[in-house]
Amino acid sequence: MEEKVLELYGNETYAVNEAIDRIVVGIYEMKREYKASSFLFTGIGSGVGTTTVALGIAIALSEAGWKTLFVDCDFRKGNEFKRISAPAGMDLATYLTEDNVKESDIICNTTYENLSYIASGERYNTPVRLLCSEKMEALCDDFKSSYDFVIYDLPSISIVNDAKVLIPSVDRYVLVGGINISTKKQIFDAKLALVDYANKNGGIIANRMDKYQYRKNVKDYNYFEEKNLRKTVRRRRKFKSTPKNFNLTQNDIDLLTQNKNGTKEGENR
Repeated sequence: MEEKVLELYGNETYAVNEAIDRIVVGIYEMKREYKASSFLFTGIGSGVGTTTVALGIAIALSEAGWKTLFVDCDFRKGNEFKRISAPAGMDLATYLTEDNVKESDIICNTTYENLSYIASGERYNTPVRLLCSEKMEALCDDFKSSYDFVIYDLPSISIVNDAKVLIPSVDRYVLVGGINISTKKQIFDAKLALVDYANKNGGIIANRMDKYQYRKNVKDYNYFEEKNLRKTVRRRRKFKSTPKNFNLTQNDIDLLTQNKNGTKEGENR
């Protein structure tokens, strides 16, 4: 069997990494408090960036030292429409439809030490039947016992119901919406479609937010960038040159204690 190492590249943008870390903190808290380790990500509408968000979180978890598995469960797109694909026959669809493929055959190593990846494979005409299979259910159980975190990436819940099939097999699901993309109706319909699994709701992520919107919603988001820290240091050095002991004269005190009528406080005309 040939070596399967997929090249994955994380985002190097400071603001994006900060946003991902905020989500990672929430996921870690759910693991610590509720023992949740498997998370399903699904979008609200098309083109909201669910895969990018889910993969970014998987990379962050692996870099934190957690043994992490990313599972691409989108059987509705062919490999030609995906940025990441495994060698032919080493994918989830092949495993679920053929008997001569082992679980270990479809798990690919990546350029991140603690992150493994399972590709969905070629487009499948009836993906729900694959996700509903006993084989898929058993696979989810195996993953949960073998990894610290398992991240499942599925098509948008507001377009197809693939995610709803797999939610019973995971600990939490997370919705991903796009600013100026996802509509209020789509958000309402998504929550309504998953109302039976409200106890597994892991929250909603607002993606596709431009820098101005992010700055408006997250105050001082870039405070710890090196260039801003240098500005702070220069500002503090400047203030150090001012006198530490500033003695007020009696005239200063009189001015400060005068009210708008020109009389001192407590003084009657």
